[in-house]
Amino acid sequence: MYTFAHLADAHIGAFRHPALQLLALKALNATIDACVDKKVDFVLISGDLFDSNIPDMALANAAVKKLREAQEQGIPLYVVYGSHDFSPTQSSIVDLLESSGLFKKVTKGKTIDNKLQLEFEIDQRTGAKLCGISGRRLGIDRAYYEILDRQKLEKEDGFKIFAFHGALSEYKPKYMAEADSMPISLLPKGFNYYAGGHVHEKTSDSSHGYNITYPGTLFGADYRDLERSASGEERGFYIIHFSTKVERTDFIPISVCDYDSEEYDANNKSATKVEEDLLQLVREKKNLTGRLVLLKVSGEMATGKSADIDFQKVKKLLKENGAIEVQLNYQKLTSKQYAAIHVASLGEESQKIEERLFKEHVGTVKVENQKLKGETGVALSKELLSILKQAMKENETKKDYEKRIVSDAAKTLGLQEAIS
Repeated sequence: MYTFAHLADAHIGAFRHPALQLLALKALNATIDACVDKKVDFVLISGDLFDSNIPDMALANAAVKKLREAQEQGIPLYVVYGSHDFSPTQSSIVDLLESSGLFKKVTKGKTIDNKLQLEFEIDQRTGAKLCGISGRRLGIDRAYYEILDRQKLEKEDGFKIFAFHGALSEYKPKYMAEADSMPISLLPKGFNYYAGGHVHEKTSDSSHGYNITYPGTLFGADYRDLERSASGEERGFYIIHFSTKVERTDFIPISVCDYDSEEYDANNKSATKVEEDLLQLVREKKNLTGRLVLLKVSGEMATGKSADIDFQKVKKLLKENGAIEVQLNYQKLTSKQYAAIHVASLGEESQKIEERLFKEHVGTVKVENQKLKGETGVALSKELLSILKQAMKENETKKDYEKRIVSDAAKTLGLQEAIS
């Protein structure tokens, strides 16, 4: 009997905070250590190993060193692109690492007579045959499934694995209700194992006639992932035992930190009261050593605005009490003093809506700089918004993108000298 590890969605580089970046790396390290310890025959990564096609090089270097340890133990690595680390010009770090011999993509194929013919990658030790389709943003990958030459794939004998990165409608979690997905019927039939990625919840099911498995994210890529981890959702990867068929599937949990999660309802309270309550809540927490703290503040305040609350002081106190990192979420914190702002009818153009909202807001913010008031303030707001709407350039790292946006915004505000 043979074994292989199936993991996905490590999202190395997804977080801005160094502590969270290190936790994501720690999860990957623990996964590879487990694969080496359990002597799996190969590892299959179903996309989004990295959070962008050209990630932060220090983080990428640390991840590659750990992956190299598996290779040096004679464990081959196979991979498909995810929607985050994909590059249509083959300029992704995934391509670079394949060229270096670290792992092999299992997405090779060609289009003949408008039919996509995939080639199988055969694992030398086990004879397992792997192929797959990479993930793309906005569901673009669906077009490849629609022209896939299924007959050729389904006729192939042996133990077959199909790797993919995308949501299947039949297995789409509630939080992905509005996300792109495709029906399971678009997958080729007759494979022994379907190695999924993209969905951040673990799933292993064959009730629809396909042996579908999503391992979920190793650590997380956003607040929502961390929140679900704090609520008890397991993170990790699968080890599959197989001969001519799948004999057993084991989920291997990976935990790299403990969590402390709090929710605070600010409804009908003043901003001053909210801050007082939060500081009191923080003072009551005695020992947070080794814990990642999640604090969600929501509701409609009676008076004041979110900017009146010293969230940085709250965060500082939590970290002084030993927290690894603090993730604050107050996106759903609103105030009644803004409730009077009426959104226009559906027929109103978005640019006019933006300008009108800026005009209504600009007078409610207390500033000394005259440039930020009146019509000048509205014009500056519109210009800053256009800067924030800029997309990442091809081959631009997240770090360079953020630096460019901050620099352009600073120039607009006349602050370039202050940040140079």
